[in-house]
Amino acid sequence: MKLKKFRILAMISFYGIFVTNNVFAGSYTTREIVPGETTGSNDFLSYLNSLYTFGVGISALLAIFMIGFGAFKYTVFSAGNASTMSDAKETIYSAIFGLGIALTAWLILNIINPDLTRDVMTTIPSVRSCLDPAGCN
Repeated sequence: MKLKKFRILAMISFYGIFVTNNVFAGSYTTREIVPGETTGSNDFLSYLNSLYTFGVGISALLAIFMIGFGAFKYTVFSAGNASTMSDAKETIYSAIFGLGIALTAWLILNIINPDLTRDVMTTIPSVRSCLDPAGCN
């Protein structure tokens, strides 16, 4: 009895997730424009690239802000207090480390495929085409 209820629930869930999602989302043509983007195309790759560019920009901006805040904390708030000075240094080091991680992520993606960091990638190559002797297109 429980197995029959589970099967019915699984079929209803499958229908609700996969079938109706395609029907209702088929007419969806707009999306939110990421800050810094000029047009909001429905292309997933351009949206992903816009999110990536926005994320790297925000992380760089926050890192610069935290470096400035750590420097201000070091000069103004510490007033010769060694523990506050070390806390301010830790803030600066952490901000530089975070900026290094963001730039390293960009560098790795740029080394793998420079099109990943620019807005020129229009299709994702399939695994089957990459296994073809002619190579990935």
